Amino acid sequence: MKNVIILIGGQFHPYREFATIIKEKFNEYKIEITEDKDILSSEDIFNYDGILIYADTKKIEKLTDRQEENLIEYLKNGGGIFGLHSAFVCFKENKKLCDIFGCKFTSHSSVFEFELKTTDSHFINRRIPSIKIEDEFYFLEISGNITPLFFGYWFGKLMPLGYIKNYEKGRIFYFSPGHTLETVKNKDIFKIIKRGIDWIIKNEKEEREIKSGIIGYGPTFGMGKYHAELINSTSGMKVVSFYDINKENLEQAKKDFPNCKTYNNLNEFLNDKEIELVVIITPHNTHKDLTIASLNAGKNVVVEKPMCLNLKEADEMIEKAAKKKLMLSVFHNRRWDGDFLAIEKIIKNGEIGKIFNVEMFIGNYSMPREWWRSEKEISGGTFYDWGAHLLYWLLLLIPSKIKSIYGIIQKRRWFNFSNEDEVKSVITFEGGEVADIQISLIASVPKPKFRILGEKGGIIQTDIIKVYKYEDGITEKVIQPLNRETFRFYNNIADHLIFGEKLEIDLNVARNVIGIIEKTYNSAKRGKIMEY
Repeated sequence: MKNVIILIGGQFHPYREFATIIKEKFNEYKIEITEDKDILSSEDIFNYDGILIYADTKKIEKLTDRQEENLIEYLKNGGGIFGLHSAFVCFKENKKLCDIFGCKFTSHSSVFEFELKTTDSHFINRRIPSIKIEDEFYFLEISGNITPLFFGYWFGKLMPLGYIKNYEKGRIFYFSPGHTLETVKNKDIFKIIKRGIDWIIKNEKEEREIKSGIIGYGPTFGMGKYHAELINSTSGMKVVSFYDINKENLEQAKKDFPNCKTYNNLNEFLNDKEIELVVIITPHNTHKDLTIASLNAGKNVVVEKPMCLNLKEADEMIEKAAKKKLMLSVFHNRRWDGDFLAIEKIIKNGEIGKIFNVEMFIGNYSMPREWWRSEKEISGGTFYDWGAHLLYWLLLLIPSKIKSIYGIIQKRRWFNFSNEDEVKSVITFEGGEVADIQISLIASVPKPKFRILGEKGGIIQTDIIKVYKYEDGITEKVIQPLNRETFRFYNNIADHLIFGEKLEIDLNVARNVIGIIEKTYNSAKRGKIMEY
């Protein structure tokens, strides 16, 4: 296990809180936290693979000659130093270190919102998007042979806010994203910090290319082309082949992606050794069998939502992936819809308190489309389409265990389709929370997409999103949706397969989505509440 020490201290920033979060989250390292700057003059520093310094001049005004020489010797011997935000300010009076570090702090701005831009050029910033930050902007005098990884825009110039540098056998990473806890808790910032530590201790993962094959190139929403373009726009990923039972679909795939192979024989497709990842974009009732076949062929799998049609199928898929030691993920792309991201942020920030009631609705009054999604034998039913999206959102907002489910089905108007006209699911949780999820094709009166009640306020979304709070009298504000970030799905798949990072789509949550849908139908059929 690699040893890392975090030197913290000063008056201006949340040093202890930050270091504690790092220690709790990065448990693959042996991490020590200290406020004793004398460690820098001790031989003990040579026992650490990496040193992360997050302190200000109230902690380290100037290093002694012994401390400075000790750090230089530490780098020469192959140690790694990570300077975070204010760290290198501490060394501005130590010329030798400033020259070695390749930068000198000059000043910083007041707090304002800016964009941290990345280059996607290195292990540390690979597949990291630009990040909006509200914090201080640090100004550095850069010298020597450094490699900038992060920038911020300032008066017509891109100023470096993060860089790497090699010094003899050692490595240096400096990163200035800001100092607030909200900043360092940002998932992208956190990922950068984790990778920065990995890099300075020489524990980085080597980039490679994930070659992908797609099953299904039918006309439904153009999803075959959509997935292929998403994959090809993801650094480190490439589509190399397609399989479809329809020759016309394959001809279209060949036109759209002329350099890719096409197959109309599943075994030949799965035996293609070039394919590492299979993406399944087919009718819902085929998901389980195609996933099992792909896993048996030694392929990692992404399957479109819904994952499958029942819990038995879901468990079989999960067990097979675990047995084969392969990745299985579900394309819950709307996890990154802008309206949901905005609502999720409000709730996570605690602005409306603990939520206890959630209502979600998708619907209108319209005849179903004449295609397989309208037929229960293939699609599973009305609740398997948009219902899967809403339920995934719900389970992200309410982490409590599911307690019971009560389902209600209406079949009143569209008798030439086997899907239900309307499905409602009332879900209770062990924490006392209640949810009402409704999908309807016979809703002649509109209803809010989201209506969420918390102990301190609530959220409602019709055409706009409104937040109500009651702590200091009634307040009302309109919030804007955030940018949709569907690109994150395949970014994360690549980061998982190449770097071993955690999947963002929780497979257990995807399984519970199927469980709720299945028990909703069973409850409606039996006319009673189902325990989960």
